[in-house]
Amino acid sequence: MREYVERGRYAETLKHPRRRLARVWLAVVAIPAVAAARLFEWLLERPARVAVTVVTVKLLSTLPPVGWLVDHVFTPGVNAALWLFL
Repeated sequence: MREYVERGRYAETLKHPRRRLARVWLAVVAIPAVAAARLFEWLLERPARVAVTVVTVKLLSTLPPVGWLVDHVFTPGVNAALWLFL
């Protein structure tokens, strides 16, 4: 992706601010999205990984700070994603 941002065909005609925007997009959106997708892919490869993750998250959610995080960050995020994509 970095190679495409720096030397892709579209980049030859772009002026400097647009190229900078492409670099920012790469760093802020593209690379984190690919990393999250690959982590999710790795997690779903094996049922045992999913089971261990679910049990770990459930056990950690009994701790007060993690419980707050689940209630106020993860749950609204999941609800928003489900509303948006379904």
